[in-house]
Parts: sequence; C-alpha cells; structure tokens
Amino acid sequence: MPPIGSKNRAGDIEDFDTGVRKAENWVPPSIEWFDDDGRNLDKYKDPDISYISDSSSLIVSPHTHGLIASAVNDVAELLPVSFENKTWYLLNVFNQVNALDKANSRYKIYSTGEVGWLIKPAFLVDKVPHNQLFKIPENPARIYFTEHHPDNNKDNFKKIVEENNLFGIKFVKVWES
Repeated sequence: MPPIGSKNRAGDIEDFDTGVRKAENWVPPSIEWFDDDGRNLDKYKDPDISYISDSSSLIVSPHTHGLIASAVNDVAELLPVSFENKTWYLLNVFNQVNALDKANSRYKIYSTGEVGWLIKPAFLVDKVPHNQLFKIPENPARIYFTEHHPDNNKDNFKKIVEENNLFGIKFVKVWES
C-alpha cells in the first residue's frame, strides 16, 4: 500500500518529530491514500499500520488500536483521525531519549568534509529503554523499538505486531550492543 498524505493545514501533523504531546489541542487532519505510481488502490489490502511521510508517524487501523493501546500509552499518543468512514489513529511518539552514541554512529560525510545525516545509529546501552518505542533528538523522524532481551510481557509492541500478523510494518535491526 502506498504511503499516506495529509490534506490539511501545516502544523497539525507535520511536527510529530518534536516529542510533544498533542492530545489536548488535537485537531484531526483529513487524510487520504497517496497514489504514487498510478495503481488501482481499490485492489490492495488496507494495512493495519502504515507510515505517514508528512509527519514521520504511523497510522493504525481501528483493530490495531485495540491491540496496541496499552503497549504504547506510556510513550505515545494514539490520536483519532477520520479515514474511510472509520476512526483510525496517528501514533505520536513523544518518548524522546538522549541515547545516541555519537562517537560510534555513522553519518553521511560530504566531499567538503561537512557531516550530514545519520546513516547508522549506535546507542548508549544504559540510556536505551527496554521494550519501548522511542525517538532520538538527532533523528526525530525515525521511530525506534528496542529489545534488550526477549520477554513474555503482554504489552510488548513488537510481540503484539508479530503475534497478530499486523500488516504494514517491518522491524529492521539497526543496532546491537
């Protein structure tokens, strides 16, 4: 399924990378599927979770909301939006953690010697939360999830996604201690 785009005024979802809670003043934007390659979108399965490029956020289906709400409530908000005559939810991760190990991370280096964007993060082990979604100030557009060790916690976001075969999200290992 293609990414989703916003059709609303600036500021409603375009600043999700600030680490700020938004529920108190939330104004739901209008959203629609973004057809970036001319495919007939009606023949594709709607995802359970999808990425929204405008906001560096995820949108979750009503079914997914019911599954993950308790797993994310300490680190993120699920903000309602009307989509396809149902209530879907934008995931606003406000849990920003100063956990980047800058000395061991890799960055894009330009021919001028200027340091560019973060290519491969490394983290400070003692700063990374266990089994929680989080963002880092140096790359707030990306959402991270860590597993220090497997556990049987029923509120493990990754475990919920995998056990329920939720469609539209993929976990990629970006770092290992």
